[in-house]
Amino acid sequence: MKLKSWKIQLSIILIIISVIFYSIAFTQFNDPEHVLFYMVIDLAFIPIDILIVVLVIESVIDRKEKEAVIDKLEMLMNIFFSEIGNHLLANFSEINQERDELLKLVNDLEYFEIKELHKFMKNLKRSDYSFKLRIADEEKSIFLMDLREFLIGKRSFLLLMIENPVLLEKESLSTILLGIFHLDEELEKRDINKNISDIDLQHLIGDIDRVYFSLIYEWLNHLYYLKNHFPYMYSLAIRTNPFDPNTKVEIQE
Repeated sequence: MKLKSWKIQLSIILIIISVIFYSIAFTQFNDPEHVLFYMVIDLAFIPIDILIVVLVIESVIDRKEKEAVIDKLEMLMNIFFSEIGNHLLANFSEINQERDELLKLVNDLEYFEIKELHKFMKNLKRSDYSFKLRIADEEKSIFLMDLREFLIGKRSFLLLMIENPVLLEKESLSTILLGIFHLDEELEKRDINKNISDIDLQHLIGDIDRVYFSLIYEWLNHLYYLKNHFPYMYSLAIRTNPFDPNTKVEIQE
């Protein structure tokens, strides 16, 4: 309301100033025809002025604002993957029977053109792809317990992510966080120390698969963004590739 009142007051003041100047022009120059002529010229320019402001200036401002929002989102994504995303990708990749295919895809990403990437990502998102996730019987309790402890330890971070208003601009990240919270809740409510049935294990793997797919999709998008805008960050992301168990952060000759 204060902002609206301020605008109204400013509008009234500007109109009064305009009336004063036109009144001076009428009374002092004694040439109403010329004054009216220039008034009409000024009024005729108003639609063009509005057109320039709306279509040109505002479009430039909107583009700059969108670019700023995208930069903030990608910064947020970088923090997310550094804090939790890369760990989950590496963790889930250990039980993925198709990890080599993902590793090849990441290596090929360097040679993708922007149109090729957009086409690939669109097809990937539309597909009902399901990874071949397998947990050996002797490892399932340890795997699930470690995953549960990790997610519990990251709850504060995840809550801070959700509270960030920039997230409203990226629905896909909100979907990932929702999937992670659901997986966390599923694990917390189970007694993982006892034997888990195959049916229940497959249910948990389904929840893992959902998060895994979303993480891969966003990680590939984020990696390509870094490649084009921040090569030094892209280099680190490649050297800490979560799909490659043999990767080393140190620069190799």
